[in-house]
Amino acid sequence: MRDLRVRTLTGAAYGAGVLLVTFLPWQLFAVAVALAGAVGLRELYRLRRAGIAALVELVLLVLGLSALFWVRVLTDVSGKPAASVPLILIVVLPTWAGDVTAYLVGSSVGRRKIAPLLSPGKTWEGTLAGFVAAGAVALVIARIDYLPNVVPLVLLIGPVGLAGDLLKSWVKRRAGVKDSGTLFPGHGGMLDRIDSLLSVSLLVAALYGPGCCLAAMR
Repeated sequence: MRDLRVRTLTGAAYGAGVLLVTFLPWQLFAVAVALAGAVGLRELYRLRRAGIAALVELVLLVLGLSALFWVRVLTDVSGKPAASVPLILIVVLPTWAGDVTAYLVGSSVGRRKIAPLLSPGKTWEGTLAGFVAAGAVALVIARIDYLPNVVPLVLLIGPVGLAGDLLKSWVKRRAGVKDSGTLFPGHGGMLDRIDSLLSVSLLVAALYGPGCCLAAMR
């Protein structure tokens, strides 16, 4: 019960902080991204004995944070804020919905392990429920903002987020640690919190980046 209370309080504080950062001017957002990257690099250095897994995670960290920053500034670059919901939130909110749902369903009714050696806590029941939740939230935002590419977004956002999470688990298993760090009590380190966001950022940037750039050139 104490662990749940700590996880809940830390998660709420982290969530509030992330939401606040997403609405900052892009210059301050860039500073926040750089700080997150610096902490992530420090954690990866401590996990360097993971070898090739740590190298792959490093590539994801650099590309994912770059994509996250790009998604944040896409509307500013286009010069016309057409979206009712900031595009950055289509990275954040579905990912969080998927994570929370997967945890709640997996811990309550989950039975079949999806990757027992890599991530013992994950179950098929929780994972599939997380996919549905992430896809549903993404669909709502896409409909509000009249976004294209809805089908690939809804179908891929859950699995892509899971891929980022499993990559981080691979790094930790090879390094022989439980968490990437201790920055967030009850949740682990920076990489533990942004693993899925990094991979989902790449997906959203690929789906919507080209279209926004074309709109900016018109």
